Amino acid sequence: MSETIDGGAGRRTSWTVLDRSGWETGDELLRRLADALAGFGPGKSTVLYDHVSVDAVIDALDPESPSRAVSEIRFDYGRYEIMITRDGVIAAHPDPAASPRSS
Repeated sequence: MSETIDGGAGRRTSWTVLDRSGWETGDELLRRLADALAGFGPGKSTVLYDHVSVDAVIDALDPESPSRAVSEIRFDYGRYEIMITRDGVIAAHPDPAASPRSS
């Protein structure tokens, strides 16, 4: 579902929400992220670790980790910018400036 959400710095941008179920552990965050991006990225053999440090995402957004004042993380995933928020939203936005990575 596409909806307009805060794109940061006061910008309102249309993002496609891939998941908004949230998570309670780092493992659940990783599963939700992998499920949300399945079939969405640059190729079928795309490895998430090639696009973002999954450990850093978990450390920053895992509810069990001490808060580091991180409210969202963004990274390029093929021709998309992916946003993961502390509130449990995983969303994608077309990013024509992003260079696709070969799989």
